[in-house]
Amino acid sequence: MSDSHAASNDQQSVAATAAAANVALGDLRDLVQAMTEWRRTPETAAHLIVIALGDVLPQAKRTPELMKEATASMAAVAARRGGQAFFVSASDFGILVQTAHHVLVGIVRDLKVEVLRAIERQSPGTFGTIDQSRLIVSYDLVTSYRSGAERVARYAALEQKGTGSPGKLRPLSEEDLKTVMHAYRQIGAEKFITAFVRNQPVAQNKPEKGLEPVMNEYFISIDSLRKPLFIDVELRGTGRMFDEFTLVLDQIMLRAFKKIEARGNRWSLNMNVESVFTKAFEQFIEETPNETLSQITFEFRQPNIVENFDEFLVARGLIHSKGAKIAVDRIFPHTLGLVDLEYIGASIAKVHWRTDAEDVLKERTRAIKYMSECGVEPVLIRVDNAHALEVGADHGITLFQGFLIDDMIKRKAA
Repeated sequence: MSDSHAASNDQQSVAATAAAANVALGDLRDLVQAMTEWRRTPETAAHLIVIALGDVLPQAKRTPELMKEATASMAAVAARRGGQAFFVSASDFGILVQTAHHVLVGIVRDLKVEVLRAIERQSPGTFGTIDQSRLIVSYDLVTSYRSGAERVARYAALEQKGTGSPGKLRPLSEEDLKTVMHAYRQIGAEKFITAFVRNQPVAQNKPEKGLEPVMNEYFISIDSLRKPLFIDVELRGTGRMFDEFTLVLDQIMLRAFKKIEARGNRWSLNMNVESVFTKAFEQFIEETPNETLSQITFEFRQPNIVENFDEFLVARGLIHSKGAKIAVDRIFPHTLGLVDLEYIGASIAKVHWRTDAEDVLKERTRAIKYMSECGVEPVLIRVDNAHALEVGADHGITLFQGFLIDDMIKRKAA
């Protein structure tokens, strides 16, 4: 199918969904025009809300029935709150609303309730697999217009390429896991690292010196793996199979680590709690010099720690006995304080930056202060706009990670 035909089919699908739901939604071009008009005379606060079903649901569950119900819900919430609703792709929506920030909180809540209800009605049992942090994202166009515009630009680029409505994808399977491990064994650790391992710095924002890298996180890029090994696989909403997939990646990373030319004198590795009890981890500990282990931080996701808490306590003892450190990843602002980071032995807390983080962090001031008093370093990650640095400074946070940080470090070095 040609790009133009794919894009045309995508637009026809959008129109058909709107017609079936008996509502009138604008399209991507209408949204761009509305944002442009506001940009010329930004007299009132405005927010762009993106509802990304395509980011959280596999294609098979984005049925015509679900899209019809979601379309009607989006239009109803937007109308009730004085906003405008748009299709930005065959499965995602945008809502542009000019309102104060405290009103936005209620709008996002209403949208989340409506979408989750629709998903559960159409696909019972799916609720627990939804990554709500990706489902709805809002952009304050006063402070983060560039981020909102970049999100819209990505949708436009996909539509231009004709990839807004991909062909039928198959579920992730055990065979895909075997394919990845086979590729590692076939091409060897060094070539695998070159092709698929990436690193991203954590930088400290120092007075008068700016951002300076203090640690590098190493990880296997799933996007890089997909292209040559399983381009036709649906990774969204794959639940437990995706967890099994990350366990395979842990095994590869542990085995390949000694071939990585690590930058700086501090680095971190993403890890599942379950992986600490594997033969690969045992060999990694035995073969890695103590001076190297003392510079390594193992990053565990907060949900993974909570789910396997007893096992994590055992893993913590082993890691600390070797002089290595622990970071807790995937801490969303509203979950700060949910886990006692000092008690579980963390040295670093990685807090996700998001568009509503500023207000939530104000509510969690005591939790942030308690972390610092306990010697736990907070890091704002997924930083995509400069406002995050200002908000972080207001809370005594000096460590940051994200694409914007990468760009700032590169510009400084140049």
